[in-house]
Amino acid sequence: MMRSRSVRWVASLATVVLLLPGCDDTNNGAAADTTLAASITTATPTTTSAPTTTTTAVPLEELGPFEVTTTVVSHETTRDISVWAPNADGSWPVVYLVPAAGTGQDLAEMATRLASYGTVVFAPDYRFTHSQLSQEQDLECGYRFVRSVAGEYGGDLDQPITFVGDSYGASMALFGGLSEGAYGPGGSYEVCSTGAPRADVIVAIAGCYYEYEGAEFPESVVDVLIDSLDLKKLDADLVLVVGEDDPTCQPWQSEDAAEALRAAGYNARLVDVPSGDHGNVVFWSVVDGEWVTAPNHPIGKEVVQIILDAIDAAQQ
Repeated sequence: MMRSRSVRWVASLATVVLLLPGCDDTNNGAAADTTLAASITTATPTTTSAPTTTTTAVPLEELGPFEVTTTVVSHETTRDISVWAPNADGSWPVVYLVPAAGTGQDLAEMATRLASYGTVVFAPDYRFTHSQLSQEQDLECGYRFVRSVAGEYGGDLDQPITFVGDSYGASMALFGGLSEGAYGPGGSYEVCSTGAPRADVIVAIAGCYYEYEGAEFPESVVDVLIDSLDLKKLDADLVLVVGEDDPTCQPWQSEDAAEALRAAGYNARLVDVPSGDHGNVVFWSVVDGEWVTAPNHPIGKEVVQIILDAIDAAQQ
């Protein structure tokens, strides 16, 4: 079972969920499928021990050098996990992409672009509206399952493993990527399979770490992270990305978080994105009060390049 300090960070993230009513499936959910290029397929969640897949080619425009296939896999310990991989022989770094509101397809545009430049991307669904313990199970069990099947899609676990999280997913990526004591080999989390090595690179995009719309969290996400004895992995490269025009998770939150993480011994750096806001950093925009995908937004492309650069740096 998890140790009590793991429950503490889960409780802190529960506060984030309660204070983020805008991060739900009505804001940036299934619309992604209709505006990305045709034919991204999904599958019904399964409870079988073997993965189920459906695959189709995704037509690309102005992207990287590789065509991309998209697949949905699942396992009895996971929700659906969307996979994007180069449609070419090769050995690719693995990216675990955590969406803001529990639906991996919400980040389909970013995932497609990352895969087109030579990475294998896995984006898990998780139970955003359920208990945080359920979220933890979906994300951690999903990651362990991803490691077991990554090679089938060209993923190379000997290359840097990268966690990328958006908005609420930014906090989840930080905790999941650094929690060696609970989730690493020999760790205390025993709900599914065995512990696995943590991320080598973590890119946290547009995170709310201290407050939301003026409502301060009882405990900041970063303070809980730093205080937790489970969180080690000091050699991981942490990149906190924030849009300078983000009204939801204001830039100062990422700035303060990066400074606090550096003071605690982490290799953390901040990247401010001029003209970035809470949506366009991951290819979303608000049009007439509704969230819609923005497939060719230059800010999203800039963030994709930030992620690729972080992976390249870790390979040096």
